[in-house]
Amino acid sequence: MDSTDTRGKMCPLYPVHLVLMYGALLVCVWVAGLGTVVGAVARASSLGVRLNLNNTPAYTLSVQEGHQETVTFFIDDLPPQAAGDILIEEMPSDSLDHIDISPRKIPLDEAESQGLLERSENNTLEGSFNVSGKFLGFTKIKFVLSNGNDQELVESEPVNIKVQRGQRVLDKIFIHVVIAMVIVAYINMGCAIDLQVIKQTLRKPVAPAIGLASQYLFMPLASYAIGYGLFNNTPEMWLGLFLTGCSPGGGGSNMWTYLLDGSLDLSVTMTFISTVGAFLALPMWVYALARTIFQDGHFSKLPYKNIAMLVVGLVLPLSIGLVIKRCSPRVALVMKRLLKPISVIFIVFMMTFGVYANLYIFAFFTWKVALAGILLPWLGFLFGAVASLVCRRSWEEAIAISIETGVQNTGLSIGILKVALQEFAPLGDITMVIPVAVATMTPIPLTIAYIAKRIKECRARKTTYEVDCPEDYEDDMKNQLHLSPSSTSSLHKDANDNSKAVFA
Repeated sequence: MDSTDTRGKMCPLYPVHLVLMYGALLVCVWVAGLGTVVGAVARASSLGVRLNLNNTPAYTLSVQEGHQETVTFFIDDLPPQAAGDILIEEMPSDSLDHIDISPRKIPLDEAESQGLLERSENNTLEGSFNVSGKFLGFTKIKFVLSNGNDQELVESEPVNIKVQRGQRVLDKIFIHVVIAMVIVAYINMGCAIDLQVIKQTLRKPVAPAIGLASQYLFMPLASYAIGYGLFNNTPEMWLGLFLTGCSPGGGGSNMWTYLLDGSLDLSVTMTFISTVGAFLALPMWVYALARTIFQDGHFSKLPYKNIAMLVVGLVLPLSIGLVIKRCSPRVALVMKRLLKPISVIFIVFMMTFGVYANLYIFAFFTWKVALAGILLPWLGFLFGAVASLVCRRSWEEAIAISIETGVQNTGLSIGILKVALQEFAPLGDITMVIPVAVATMTPIPLTIAYIAKRIKECRARKTTYEVDCPEDYEDDMKNQLHLSPSSTSSLHKDANDNSKAVFA
């Protein structure tokens, strides 16, 4: 058998199988190199953009609400024959409108002819645009080269933009009015409290100890657990809730305690103790758990000055009220009677104008934020009440402990957040939605309780009538009840006192 016959029998497709073999090998090489080729083309076709803000290279643009900045851009290696439009497009990460860009479209030919764009010798195109801050938050922009018919050809890498919150006159008005109202309320409280009762409370500090344990053991742990369940994927929100739970009792707790007939003396004592205790308890919890939530936060500079101002802002007005009570009891009595309407006005002001002043923050409200704002204070109310009743405290003390536990000083937690997240601004302003949510949801059960109390009082008044006693009331009482004159006189006096108390 010759060699030709042998080759033909071995491969019936000879010599076609050689073509197929080399063709398959070529396809494999082409497929293997396709990704590299596509990647190289994509990199070569992207716009290289550099930004300058105030003559300084900027990799992240920072603008303030209500302010406009002029940004200079440089597009490198743009081919001289490139034509069409340069589009500046916003890429928001949420549904909010954070910035305003002008102009959003720059025609290449027209802009160059008008001198709005300049081209250097190395084909770098230079131009500018204006960006205005509209609403705080984070967003991105990108530059796109289109063919003039809004068909995108190439685009740049996204550029981060953060919009900082601007200072508003409304915020300053709100802060100063709140400070003034709190000072007036505390002066009136000084006219209403009894130093002897406070001294007796401090001699046997069972009730303050219950409140302190509820404030600085239960609330921080509860806020940490709630944050873990709701904000495990958003550590900044978790941090905001945790810092709110670590804060001392708020000034509104004293007013609510007075309105709901709790022990005002105990409430004021607990507010003072918890505020002073914040010097130790707050850094302890922050250093123990805050970094497990937000590792890169700055927690070394806690606002001790603000805590000291809270102590002074509590003690000084109360001392003024005590001096008025000692020097002029009649004036103190009038101021004590004004405490309830002042407290109602303050609470209504906080629930109306306070919400309006912080209305912008409700754009970040989600169901998780609302649920966190409900759970933290309401669980605090419940725990404080249960702990008080288990320890067999009086109903007035239980009310004071419950309210003092649930009402947090959200202003202090907002201050700590802004310091801790200062390098991530405006994240601190956004995260304050958590303490604002807590402050918004806290009065709901207290308002319901106060309305129920007032309804009960009104019903009691309708079913109680003042009876005019005849002149021979005492003689009839003597004959019917066979009481001594002194006992009858005492009974008559008690009846009149009760009648006056009902209609007071």
